[in-house]
Parts: sequence; C-alpha cells; structure tokens
Amino acid sequence: METSISILEKFKQSTIFKVVSGYAIVAFVTVQIASLVSDSFGFSQEFMQNIIIVFLVVLPFIALIAWAASSKYGTLKILGISLVLLFTGYGTGSYIWVNKFMQPQINKHLNADDNISAWLASNQINSFAPFFSSMPKNSDDISVESNIDVMQDGASVYWKAYETDQEWSFLGKTPLNPVRLPKGILQIKIEKEGYETSLLSMSNPTMRLNNFPIYVPWKLDPINLQPLGSIPPGMVYIQGGDFIPGLTGNGTDPVYLHPFYIDKYEVTNKEYKKFMESGGYDNPQYWVEMEFIKDGVSLSLKEAKNIMIDTTGVQGPAGWEVGMYLEGQDNLPVTGISWYEALAFARFKGNILPPMFHWAKAAYPPDEIGSPIAPRLLKYSNFSQEELLDVGQGQGAYGTFDMAGNAREWVWNIFGGRGLTLGGAFDEPTYLASQTAPLPRMDRSLKNGFRTARLINPRDLNPYGDPIITQAPKDLSFYKPMSDEVFNVYSRNFEVRKSNKEIEKIYVDDGHPLWIKERIRLDVGYNNEKMDVLIFKPKNSFGPSDPVIFHPGANYFTTPPEIDEVSPGEFGLDFLVKSGKTLIWPAWKGSLNRIPESRSASPEDLLIYFRALNVAWVSDTAKTIDYLETRDDINTDNIFYMGMSFGALFNTHTLLFENRYKAALLYVGGVFPSYPPLVDGLNHMPRIKIPFLMLNGEQDYLVPKSSAMFFYGSTGTSAEDKKIIFYDSGHWPLPRNQMIRETLGFMEKYTD
Repeated sequence: METSISILEKFKQSTIFKVVSGYAIVAFVTVQIASLVSDSFGFSQEFMQNIIIVFLVVLPFIALIAWAASSKYGTLKILGISLVLLFTGYGTGSYIWVNKFMQPQINKHLNADDNISAWLASNQINSFAPFFSSMPKNSDDISVESNIDVMQDGASVYWKAYETDQEWSFLGKTPLNPVRLPKGILQIKIEKEGYETSLLSMSNPTMRLNNFPIYVPWKLDPINLQPLGSIPPGMVYIQGGDFIPGLTGNGTDPVYLHPFYIDKYEVTNKEYKKFMESGGYDNPQYWVEMEFIKDGVSLSLKEAKNIMIDTTGVQGPAGWEVGMYLEGQDNLPVTGISWYEALAFARFKGNILPPMFHWAKAAYPPDEIGSPIAPRLLKYSNFSQEELLDVGQGQGAYGTFDMAGNAREWVWNIFGGRGLTLGGAFDEPTYLASQTAPLPRMDRSLKNGFRTARLINPRDLNPYGDPIITQAPKDLSFYKPMSDEVFNVYSRNFEVRKSNKEIEKIYVDDGHPLWIKERIRLDVGYNNEKMDVLIFKPKNSFGPSDPVIFHPGANYFTTPPEIDEVSPGEFGLDFLVKSGKTLIWPAWKGSLNRIPESRSASPEDLLIYFRALNVAWVSDTAKTIDYLETRDDINTDNIFYMGMSFGALFNTHTLLFENRYKAALLYVGGVFPSYPPLVDGLNHMPRIKIPFLMLNGEQDYLVPKSSAMFFYGSTGTSAEDKKIIFYDSGHWPLPRNQMIRETLGFMEKYTD
C-alpha cells in the first residue's frame, strides 16, 4: 500500500503528470472560451466537437513528448513547445487543406451553379477550420434563411438535396424559424413520435421569377403533422389553404381548399387488375350517375361497356390482352381507360377523381406560383421520352410522384362538360405539365392514366354535382377608350430613338435539316442596351421569304431556357419554316438573356416595370424590322406578327404603333386586366385597325372565351379583316392540323 502511494506521489511530481495536467487545463479553458464566443464568431456545433476530439487525439503525443524530453526541459517549456507544435501543425494543415483541396472544390461547384455542394463543402471547412473558412463570404450567395413552420413543437427536421443519395442532415427540433439552407432544390423530412412522417420538396429561396425584377416571399401555412395511422394507405396528406389556380384554374383568383388526401402514385396495372377481379365492370354502384357520351351520342351503360374493351375484345384497358396486362408491367401506370373507368375505380376504392384544383394543389410546389409544377423539377420526371416507366419517377412537393409526365391524368372538371387531363404524358413536351388538356370522356388513349383523391371536408366540393365556389369574373365594362387628347400625349412615350450602330453577327448555324439559324445583335436605342435576335430561315426558300415576328408565352419571361436552346419546334412553330416563312424571334426586353439588373421590387415598382416593358417592346419591334429591311433575302412587304398567350395578351401596343405589320396572328389571347391603365391595351383597342386572326380554346381557364370575345369585339379592325375560332381544347396546345391550316390560309389572304 505504501509502495503504491509512493509511486503515485512520484508520478504527481513527474514532468509527464505536470505537462499532461497543464495540457488538460489549457484544453478545458480553450473549449470553454470557444463555447462562449461560438455564436459571435459563428463556430458550428461540429467545430466545437472537433476541437474536443483534436485535444483528445493529441493527448498521448503530448505525454510521449513530455516523457522523452523530461530530463532536459522543464514542464512549462515542454508544454509550451507541445502547444506551439499543435497549433502550428493545425494551422498549417488547415491552410493547405482549405486552399489546396476544399476551396477549388467550392469554386468548381459555384461555376456549375451547384450551390448545395458548395454550401456543404463550406460547412465542412467551417467545422474543422473556421478561421480559414470562406463561408462568411459565400453565405449570402449560396444560402438563404428559410421558414419551416410546424404546428407541433419538438418535431425533428431534416434536409437533403433533391433526388440525390445524400444522407439526411439534421436541422434541429421545432420551433425552428428561421433556419439557413442552401439555394437549390431540397427535400425536407419532418418526424415526431406518434405522427406520420411529412415529406416536402421545395426550391430555396422561396420564389424568384428569373427575368422579372421581383422577389415574392410565398408564406407557407404552418405544417400540421397528422396522427400516426390517420392517413389512408398509399395516399399523402395535402394541407388546405388558398390556392392560386394559374393555368389550371380561373386565372389568379385564389380558391380556398380544405385539406384532402391524394394517391402517392398513379394507379398501376396491378391495382386496376384487383378492380377487375372484384367484378368492378359488373357492379352497378360504381357506374351510377354517369352520362355516357361518345362522338356526341348518348350511350347506355351496356353500349359504353362494349367500347371499354382490350385488344382482344375482352373487358378491360385498351392496351391489355385477354383481360390481362403484359408480363413485367405490374407497376406501370394503367392507361388506355376512359374517364368513366377511372371514376368507377375511384368509387371502388371509396374515393373520387381529384377535382382539377385539388390535383393542381398536390402538384403545386408550395414555393412556386409561376407554374403548377416547378420547371426545375421536370428533369426528374418522365417527359419527352419514348415509353411509360414504373411509377415513382419524380417526387412532387408533398411526396406524390409522377404528377409531371409518365401518364397524363384524368381529373374532375369542376366547370362541367368535358373530361380533363393534367400533368402531360411521357412523349409530350414539358410545357404541357402545366396545361389542362380537355378530352372526350370516352377517350381511351394509351397515354391516359389517373390517381384518386379523398376529400376530408365534403363541403369543399360535391364531386358529382356542384362546383366549388370561385370569385365572379372581373367586370370589364369600366374600361373606357382613351380620349384623343390623352392618347396624343401618351403616345410620346413610344417614340423610337434612332440608332446607327453596326449590327453584330454572333453566329450562323446550318446544322438543322429544315432551317438555317442565325443569331444577330443590334442596338435597341434605349439605355445603351443590345438585343439578340434569332432568325430561323427555311432551307427550301428560293427567294425572299415572308418574316413572322414571334412574341412567346410567359415562360420565356419567367423561367427561360438558354437563348441558344430556343427552337421553333418547342411550340410546334416549325410548320412556319416548313411552309417557307422565316421565323424571327427577338429576345424581347425581360425575356431570354435580357435579364433586368434589379432583382427585387415592390408591387408598385412591378407595375412601373410592366409599363416600361410595353414601351421597350415597341422599340424592340421597330429596331427588328429596321434590320430586316436591310436584308435582300427577307420580304418586308409581308411582315406578320405572331403572339402566343403572354404575347397575345400584353403586346398590343406593337400593333398600335408599328404600321409595317401586314397582319397579326394571336394564339390563345384576349384581355387580362392586370396592367396599369395607361399600359393596359384595353384602353387602346378601338385604335387597333390591323387584320388579325385569333385562335383560342373553348376550355381555356386562363383566358376564358369571354376574355377573347371582349378583345375581338373591342378592336377597330373591320369585320371582314378579323376572325376568331374556338377549338375544343384548353389553353395550349391547340389542334395542330387545324391551327396550321387556319394560320397559313389567313397569311395567304394578306400576302402580296
């Protein structure tokens, strides 16, 4: 015992004990000071943990150094040397690691617009070497504060990059507001014991219209977690609240929807087979209150079922054989069924077909109001492909899959009449993700699929009767033509300034079999701005060709592609080039690569901006035509204007002030009373005298028939020089063959 005490006393007096003890005290004090100043200096929790780990790892080496040098050096010297070596090694190693390895990675991620990876790398640096971290410099560029409000406290919140193998990263427990997250497409997971896990997909920051100088914080309703077992199997919970229908509803008037459930996936072949095996086609309760119509003729239930057959004449979807789907297609969405069959299956499940607004709400990212499906998520969906894929290709905002692409889905048309599909099909262009596509309810195309829904509050909608209550349409009667005196003063805003600067030819590309693509750059005469103009000239033209100047839809102003990716085929306008016309596509102010310097504005500033856009477009038009008049290969005696949607709604000033247009082609246009009065074309329509053709959809809920007729009837164009046609379609696309025939026929009428 005495020997043990003696050994302990000698050890306490040894240099090793003194050094280790001193090291422990220094480490403890260092950790305590770091924790006190962590908030001020931005030290992360991971960094604090790493400090402790480093001190523990280095401890044995400190003891070894003390033992080796105890005979030559005093305790303080050894301790000092050890700490100097420690911090020198840490500093040198950290500097080399950050600048030689990590910072080049961050720069590479930033150059690729991969803010998430850059932010993760910056966080890694911040965890190990905050003194050398670039995080403070990059923070506002690659991340923003986000609001994630959850009604239940104590819920665990996690995040990861969308559609990646990244592990879930823990954010913290609710309440958690605000929280900093990287810019990009993210997935959020919220968990709490006794509640269903909630999954969200979102783009961060909240919303930004790329080419409009506006940042709108779209405030999400607090997330209400649902008790465990309360959500029907195979469905997801969609929170209610105000919903802006956009292209799938009645313009921008909000509609209130109560919470509801919707299928996580499109109904598969395997699921539909269970409906058939249970006698679904023979059970009359699934087919009540259906008015069967085909080609305008009413049918009995028996007659209708005679149409609902597969390739072998057996009852079932159109693409099946002898009442069975092909081997290996269990998890493909069931297609080749009519709207009536989809509704019967929904009743079999105790559900309904999703009303159109409810479907759009489920597809609608809570952070985007520009489109029902965020364009940036489309690349993960089965779009513009050759075949259907198994369900589960692209996750939507609330945990649903395949609401863009794969099979287009039957929904309940709350306005009555035709059947509607939403979401677009696998072989269609991506812009159809946000368009209603009316079809005959007996249509059994192999593109038509569906999912089901269940309303929590039956007052939200009687699915078999009355539509939900929406706001009454705007009364347009208060619009009065502007007086001549006011107009003369107002028109001075549209005077075009002269420009003598040389035209810059960017490139000529003749790689396409149908056209030669040119990109030129010219001065527009205001703000020292330049405008690129794309020219698609037909290869089959043997003389000067007639030009068609095109003004596209809103997506080319909100989420535009790269200018060199623009193609006439995107909107089916290749028929113009095939017919020998030259398509002229200017990068109008606010579209494509002409991004305004200001990226944030109040609603009042936005109205001023819209007014400035109209003035700019008149100048853009004039300078484009000025250039065309310098070319021998373009016939400027026959210049046509073509506007689509946005371009047919808001660019009427170019028809008013530019007298070199021969005629105008207006696709899905009309009036949209949202501009400031002096800019709104409604006040100038009696002065528009140019011949024009309007092609619109009977089932267009963005630009309803009344809107189109108001424009048609209010212009000063003579009756023999204007024409309007309504097709049995939605906002876009229009029936292609009819559109081509009417367009070319109208142009021929006004071609010299």
